[in-house]
Amino acid sequence: MSNSEDKRPQNSDGKKLLSVIAIAALAVVFAIDWGPGSRGCDPTRSGVEIQQEAAATVNGKEIPLREFGREYGRQLEYYKSQGLPAEMAKQLGLHTRVLDNMVNLELLAQAAEARGLAASDDDLRDALMKDPSFQKDGKFSAERYKEVVVNYVGTTPVAYEAKLRRQLSAKHMEDLVESAVVVSDEEVKARYLKEGDKAKATFVRFNPAMFADKVPPPKPAEIDAWAAAHGKELQEYYDLNKISFFQAERVKARQILLRVDKDAPAEKKADVKARIENLRKEIVDNKKDFAELAKQFSEDTLTKEKGGDLGLIERLQVPGAFADVLFALKPGEVTVPVETPLGFHLGMVEEKRAPEQKPLDSVKHDVAMQLMVREKAKELARAAADKALEDAKKGKKLTELFPPPEKKPDDTNPFGAAPESKPEAKETGDIAAGTDVIPVLGQSPQAQKAIFDRKEPGLIEQLVQVGDAFAVIMVDERKTPSDADYEAEKAQLRIEAIKGKQYEVREAFLKSLKQSGTVVTNEKAIDKLLGEG
Repeated sequence: MSNSEDKRPQNSDGKKLLSVIAIAALAVVFAIDWGPGSRGCDPTRSGVEIQQEAAATVNGKEIPLREFGREYGRQLEYYKSQGLPAEMAKQLGLHTRVLDNMVNLELLAQAAEARGLAASDDDLRDALMKDPSFQKDGKFSAERYKEVVVNYVGTTPVAYEAKLRRQLSAKHMEDLVESAVVVSDEEVKARYLKEGDKAKATFVRFNPAMFADKVPPPKPAEIDAWAAAHGKELQEYYDLNKISFFQAERVKARQILLRVDKDAPAEKKADVKARIENLRKEIVDNKKDFAELAKQFSEDTLTKEKGGDLGLIERLQVPGAFADVLFALKPGEVTVPVETPLGFHLGMVEEKRAPEQKPLDSVKHDVAMQLMVREKAKELARAAADKALEDAKKGKKLTELFPPPEKKPDDTNPFGAAPESKPEAKETGDIAAGTDVIPVLGQSPQAQKAIFDRKEPGLIEQLVQVGDAFAVIMVDERKTPSDADYEAEKAQLRIEAIKGKQYEVREAFLKSLKQSGTVVTNEKAIDKLLGEG
């Protein structure tokens, strides 16, 4: 069921449902999802069969794959407008959150109907009348309503109203569940004591990686001596990173590529295929040299002059369809022509190497050098951090010693997560004593304790460990709970406590509905729709 009324992205827990029924946002949604020229993720473009499949079935009622596709497309467009690369959507689980929200909405609608809370005709009429999408000159227009539903939403008024009624029913159920929530004064006070203990800090992090290029390359004799003295560390590192030392199957191969666009007319594709079949016949039947023919006819500019030599490659280094055929051959054999989005490939295997797990002895030298450099880089980082701490103790500001990075728009990195290349002063912003992760700095129980052990602003007079790094930290602001502040914030704290508890109660109710019912998701159909299958 398309939650067309919620234009906001889902938060990190992926489950909040409060904003699903914001009817007034439909006008904006129509412009994004259904407006002229919009694309979204309309599965009607993927074939008739998609319209007939279900993304999920909730207690026997289907959530059409077509509706899931539209809602996913709408959410994806929003995230793309915020700078999120489309290819990250799957990685971040956007499709899962969208489907969870649709399933939750259906569960709530069914629960409402079972309890006699189904939206009435008056509820439906009121929602339609107040929707600005259906108004003309500030008043509901039946003509405008029909135009929007038919031409923009792409459905009938009857179907639209049935869907809207279910959404309103779900909201009634949600309101009923949340109405039972109360919080005591003790709960409000506990929330204040947890969140009212606050701090702000400036820090400089000295990460060993920043100093790796300052470590002189160790000599072979030094590496051997280090390895002999650190056998236990070598074994532990190898055991923890075994996957790094697995060598996948490889083949030494050549290829001839005749290019043709994947959308080229059938006649052109047939002509190219005939040409590459003739080349194969010359190689297999007439014993012509593969490399010589590659130099003459291949259209792969990277390998043409080398006689089509691909070198020693793994499967992932060539298109999947070609890899499947190429890696099935024995040395000396030639593939049949294989079509990929690049065109038609002809391949020959010269050598095969089976997958293997490299033993520690074969990688000991490289591992020892890596660990040795890391150890020396950590020593350099510690020395730089010690000096910075001494300078700070003499009254020098961290922002002067290590000027913060200049803020520049970065089109390639919209989330500002560029790796640190040198020590820089950064601010944490507000930190609450109960948080597990310090903003910008990261997770560090040692830093958390050091900051909140101070009851007033000032320098933390020892280095703080943050993972493998060392940090110098200055507490800029410190606020401890007080009765006066509690009384001033009590009303807002109660509102926040109620919202938090409502969320917990709602999630528990949805969990019980799922446990007592039957929810079946069609992962295969969803993957196919999203281009994963």
